[in-house]
Amino acid sequence: MFEWVIILFLGSGLAYGLFSRRLQRRNISSPMMMVLSGAIIALPLGIWHEAPMTALSGSIHFATTFAEMTLAIILFLDAAVLNFRKERAAQTLATRLLLVGLPLTIVATWAFIVGIDPTIGLIPALILALIVSPTDAALGRPVLENTDVPEAVRQGINIESGLNDGLVLPVFTTAVLLEANLLSNGHQGWVKDALLEISIGAGIGIACGFVLGKIVNRAVTKDTIIERFERLLGVLAALLIYLLAEQLGGNGFIAAFAGGLALNISSDRVRDTIESFGEAEAELLTMLTFFVFGMIVVPAVYENWTWTMLIFSIASLVILRPLCVWICMIGSPYSLGEKLYIGWFGPRGIASVIYMLIMATLVSPAHFMPLFAAGTMIICISVVAHGISAAPASNALVRYLSRKS
Repeated sequence: MFEWVIILFLGSGLAYGLFSRRLQRRNISSPMMMVLSGAIIALPLGIWHEAPMTALSGSIHFATTFAEMTLAIILFLDAAVLNFRKERAAQTLATRLLLVGLPLTIVATWAFIVGIDPTIGLIPALILALIVSPTDAALGRPVLENTDVPEAVRQGINIESGLNDGLVLPVFTTAVLLEANLLSNGHQGWVKDALLEISIGAGIGIACGFVLGKIVNRAVTKDTIIERFERLLGVLAALLIYLLAEQLGGNGFIAAFAGGLALNISSDRVRDTIESFGEAEAELLTMLTFFVFGMIVVPAVYENWTWTMLIFSIASLVILRPLCVWICMIGSPYSLGEKLYIGWFGPRGIASVIYMLIMATLVSPAHFMPLFAAGTMIICISVVAHGISAAPASNALVRYLSRKS
């Protein structure tokens, strides 16, 4: 069956690619197409008719393997292509969103979850808040491609979505390890183990990224590298750092993120080459992740969706994130329309999916069904809502700013 799943995925991806221009004009994004394709293909495979969580428990290692590689590559590339010497206005906006807006969103989401369902527990509620707080710019691609939208707004959203999953990851890892330790009545030294894993990962990432950056810069200066291999640098470096950290007892994801930040490639041409190829590579892996999400995760948890989860999902997307963004941007030079636009385009996507898959390998999914069900619902709603609204909302913002000026 595995071979047929891959064949069907490749066929779905090829079909979307061939008609992508027409589909995007109708506000149908590739994540929407992949989730829908996966869900439809799950029907003849009988996955929808299995008992809840059966599909997920039987396929978790298959799903997690490439999901982990996807996250490592995305974390590395998002950090590596950030040019700290440019885009000052966008960086200022992203700093507000990351250092103020993101913590506010996590705390507000955590408090809302506890308030709406006190039985869930403080740590599980925090885990769910961390799962659904990172944003994914890929779900609103027209936001980044519409050049009529102010550059600072577009790039600020892009930088935020590129870095927030890496910033959330250490807290998420610690919270999941804490909950796993509490469930298993484990040893008291789990804090030391978690900090050691994070520290080793960060140390390996920074060291490897710094050294690789120096080597790449020298190779570019001496003209010893051909363009074809410049495109492969990002993916090769990301997987090297990730696997090396895992083998040495560190957290590979944190290593990949830290390595990207420390890479510091001086050549704009090489950075653009890495970014362009990395976007294509990450797009393929992202499509596969959403395909598996629709084929395996959604059928595994949909029977456990509740009205409470729907209220939480809508509140998270429509109220909590926009409100926290508005608070963090008090005193900024942006108009009300721009603040609402930035607050709305905080879609939940690839990072949330991968966080859930990683969590499923550390704790039994059956014990945390509400977390998986709620996380899945909010991702499904976000994929559709942000995919459909990306182009119309961008055009509406442009008209709004034209009237103001």
